[in-house]
Amino acid sequence: MWVVEFPKHKNLKKKLLSLIDEMPSGDTVKSDWDLPKEYNRKYLNLFYKEISDLMLEVSSKFYCDSWEIYNAWFAQYSKNDKHNWHTHPLSNLSAVYYLELPKKELVTEFKDKSKPKVKEGDILFFPSYLMHRSPINKSNKRKTVIAFNCDFRISNIENIDFTKKSFYGF
Repeated sequence: MWVVEFPKHKNLKKKLLSLIDEMPSGDTVKSDWDLPKEYNRKYLNLFYKEISDLMLEVSSKFYCDSWEIYNAWFAQYSKNDKHNWHTHPLSNLSAVYYLELPKKELVTEFKDKSKPKVKEGDILFFPSYLMHRSPINKSNKRKTVIAFNCDFRISNIENIDFTKKSFYGF
C-alpha cells in the first residue's frame, strides 16, 4: 500500500463536493456507481484534469511510463453507512481519495489487518486484489471518497535502472 498526499486537495475540496452534491442520490450510500457510464460526471472531469500531474509522478515511482484510470466513482457515507468486504477485479491498482475524512476510524479496512496511515486529502493506492471495506460510519459526520481503478504500464523494461531510486520510496 502507498499513501500519496494530493497537493491540490485544499483548493479542490469545496468545488468537488459541490459537483458531487449535484449528482443523483441512491437508496443507501450516496454514490454514482450504478449510473450509466455515459452519465455526465462533472466532478470526475475536474478530478481527472487535476490529478493528471500526480498520476504521472506516481507512475514514475512505479518505474512506469504511462497510466490509465479505468473507472471512478464517489461514495458518501453518512451515519451507519458502510461498504462490505470486496475486491476490484480487472485492474492492477485501486485507489481511494479521501475527500472528507472526519475520523481516522473511517479509513478503509483491509482483511489482512493492515492499517494505512492516511488523512483527509490523501490518496491510498493498493493492489486491487486485496480484500477491503469501508467500516460503519458511527459518527454524525459524512465521509466522502473518490475511488478509482487504474493501471500503470512499462513500455520498455530493459531501459530501467532499478539501482537509481527506491521502488517503495513514497
